[in-house]
Amino acid sequence: MSRAVQQVVVHGGGIAAPMAALAIARAYARLGVEVVWVDTGEVPAPHSALVAPPDLATFHRLLGIDDKALTANAAATLNMGQQFAGWSGGDGAFIHAYGDAGSAYADLPFVQHWSRARAAGLRVALEDFSLAAAAAKEGRTGAPDKPATRQAVKAGWHLDAAGYAALLRAGCERTGVRILAAANATPQVENGRITALDIDGETLAADLFVDTDGALIAALDPGAITSGRPWCDRLLRASAPPFGPLPLYSRVAAHTAGWLTLVPLADRTALEFHYDSRHLADADAPAMLAALTGQKLEAVLEPVAAAARARLWTGNAVALGRAAGSAPPLDGAELLLLQLSIAQLVLLWPLDAADMPEADIYNEEIAGTWSRVRDFTAQHFHLNARSEPFWTDASTAPISPELAAKIDLFAARGMFAHFNHEAHVEDGWALVMAGHGIVPRGFDPQALRVADQALMAEFQRQLRAVATDVRAMESHADALGRLRA
Repeated sequence: MSRAVQQVVVHGGGIAAPMAALAIARAYARLGVEVVWVDTGEVPAPHSALVAPPDLATFHRLLGIDDKALTANAAATLNMGQQFAGWSGGDGAFIHAYGDAGSAYADLPFVQHWSRARAAGLRVALEDFSLAAAAAKEGRTGAPDKPATRQAVKAGWHLDAAGYAALLRAGCERTGVRILAAANATPQVENGRITALDIDGETLAADLFVDTDGALIAALDPGAITSGRPWCDRLLRASAPPFGPLPLYSRVAAHTAGWLTLVPLADRTALEFHYDSRHLADADAPAMLAALTGQKLEAVLEPVAAAARARLWTGNAVALGRAAGSAPPLDGAELLLLQLSIAQLVLLWPLDAADMPEADIYNEEIAGTWSRVRDFTAQHFHLNARSEPFWTDASTAPISPELAAKIDLFAARGMFAHFNHEAHVEDGWALVMAGHGIVPRGFDPQALRVADQALMAEFQRQLRAVATDVRAMESHADALGRLRA
């Protein structure tokens, strides 16, 4: 006779622990599951902000968090993509927008027709046909009442990390999660499982342990984490005055030894200055940050590591967030991976507290997802065209066979090799690869069924439709005002 999971302990702090505790409580408290969050006291780093992709909006419904709460408590602004500037040298920039790369035509993806036209001399960028990219550049958002295009446009969020953590904590309190402050907790291990935590003289038993700190999972599987060198091993965090008007995208600007990310929030601009200490000394980094921003800022230095855990669910313990490994530093990967991992845990909730075969499926799914998300970030570095030593090292660093296959197939014919556990849509890949300068050498022969004149007319129609829809959208300021009202 199986015994249902009734007691759950979430161990850690920051963003991951309260998000996991809240999601589990919201999903299973009505079935009698009791959730205890052992809060280790970890808080988001000073000045830190989060780039939340559109899928988080759906996940917020599980968490019981609405848009008004985000704008009121987390200095939230809307996010329709990330702009990458200077990654090919010079002042060039492109937007990885959250939406379609043109409208499908003649039963083929738009990128096939664009590839054919580029080979014939067209010089219009792929993102110019993307409603999401055009709207983001014009500061417009939402959906027009009578759309002229047939394109999807999605929006995520830019969030103040401390405010978002407080919002998640408040959700835990409302949902009945017991919050127990404890900087030190010693796991009791028996037969490859954690039976309880010893906390200041209290023994806290549970059926399932969710670890966002790393201490619990290490007690079961200490040798399963590997370390490597990150793209940049240093991070300076700072804050600058808010933009006016507020952009709908974060900006990732390359510099000689790394990159600078600017995240627009309602009350400030969060700055993340990433650099490699082999190419820029710690003593010189503040001066370069000041030169890039035009102002002297109070910045906090944070070392950056690269770590990955091979098995995320061991025995009755699941590693999430930092305990699972180091998330890639671009494309909102931190929140994307956290959200997908928690959602998968909720989906594969163990039916038997004593036997959890769901762990094998979870480990395969999430390990695959981490690999595909890392690939999406790695393409930026592999495809950069800068000449400084840091960037040439980045472009020649090994990449996975899956990413190599994706790049090769897109460069050959504008198509993508599709692997299991994909976390980004094909149009997102297309906008990034085209933005980095890849123009497919060939295209699907079926595109030749469309006459040249008809294709040019369709391109003109799509460009006019994009412009029409952008004008019909509301401004970012109006959208935020409506959410706050």
